[in-house]
Amino acid sequence: MKTPRFLLAVCISLVLAFTFSCSSDSSDDPPPTPVQSSSSDDGGDSSSSGGGGSSSSGGGGSSSSSDGSSSSSSDVVVSSSSSVPVAQRTLTINIEPAAGGTVTRDPDKAAYDHGTEVIVTADAKEGYAFIGWWSGETQVGETAEYEIEMDGNKTLTVKFALIPPGSYSLEIHVNDAHGGTVHHSPSGAIHVSGTVVTVTAEPEVGYAFTGWSGDATGTANPVSITMEGNKTLTANFEQADNGTFTDPRDSKTYEWVRIRNVSGTAYNKIWMAKNLNYDADGSKCVGASGDSGTLVDDGGRCADYGRLYNWATAMDVCHEGWHLPSDAEWDALTTAVGGTGTGGRTGAGAKLKAIEGWNTGSGYIAGTNVSGFSALPGGGGSSSGDFGNVGDYGNWWSSIELNATLAYSRNMSYDDSNVHRNYNGKSSLFSVRCVLD
Repeated sequence: MKTPRFLLAVCISLVLAFTFSCSSDSSDDPPPTPVQSSSSDDGGDSSSSGGGGSSSSGGGGSSSSSDGSSSSSSDVVVSSSSSVPVAQRTLTINIEPAAGGTVTRDPDKAAYDHGTEVIVTADAKEGYAFIGWWSGETQVGETAEYEIEMDGNKTLTVKFALIPPGSYSLEIHVNDAHGGTVHHSPSGAIHVSGTVVTVTAEPEVGYAFTGWSGDATGTANPVSITMEGNKTLTANFEQADNGTFTDPRDSKTYEWVRIRNVSGTAYNKIWMAKNLNYDADGSKCVGASGDSGTLVDDGGRCADYGRLYNWATAMDVCHEGWHLPSDAEWDALTTAVGGTGTGGRTGAGAKLKAIEGWNTGSGYIAGTNVSGFSALPGGGGSSSGDFGNVGDYGNWWSSIELNATLAYSRNMSYDDSNVHRNYNGKSSLFSVRCVLD
């Protein structure tokens, strides 16, 4: 059910004295559809909760940085003064046995700035086989190349083993340590002659597997290797513009998209191309009964539009390796896809909206989805159970709060080509899109 425009205007005059109120009850929750208090050319900042004028800084009372990040490590020095150095980290590599092989590191330094990514590569000497990488008692890598982030002092152990008579070694490499991982069955680096080993390449999000080189070629994945001699195999990966991944928490599959700056590659970030649909406390699923009514947990339209989350839940609901986008990250996205004005919000909505899945009533403005973002309108709800506007409006949380009760969000409409920046009561129920760390 579409919210009449005159009602939205009336709500503006009412909300100024309340933390929310666009409905006739006295609930502390905001209305499910953000009220657009501005129709400025830049897409506009607006509030549906009447807590005073919104700030274009996106910071509000938050202590987060402009990208929503913060540091909790007590030994990392963060200062605006160039005379205060960032903490240095050391990487210690143990070789077992010492005669088994060598290790190179890139970059090759005695100490690293906090957060530096280092790629270490093992090279077995003749008669030995590379076994793997260990951190303490845990094996962390099966390929000769391994990437480690220097977010603290680190110690790695690389293990080699003598190849016994009648057996051969299988050494596996990757062309890009960021690109993916390789697993094989049976496991182990040394195999009896004649053993058939199945090798599988698994690309990371943002990459695609392009084929094998070395003692196997082609793009078959997995590939079988017969151990009739020492074998070396390289899995090749390259950056991809889109793909899928599976959330290990519930085995649901999502599309992802790499979004680049329309004028080049200055912006290069990976976003989910579908609203999150993870069943967490503090979330609700839209019922299948229609476009308005009561929020229920019967599965309903969640497969298409995702679940709706309050802000506290949204802050922690993205799976490992992903996060809720900050206010600044939303602006960077809308600017990257070719939006103009403040935060790049003018015209960005049409570029982000999915071609299908939006209601096509009076005033409908179609999305082109040239970005691949595929924004879908999941509507919005309140903790009291009120819900409305699936198919008409999409509302997505950011990680930045305005104050103790309000947080920033983004809104798109079926009849608008812009993206709107709002602040809403944290108990509101909105959609979530995650961005890759």
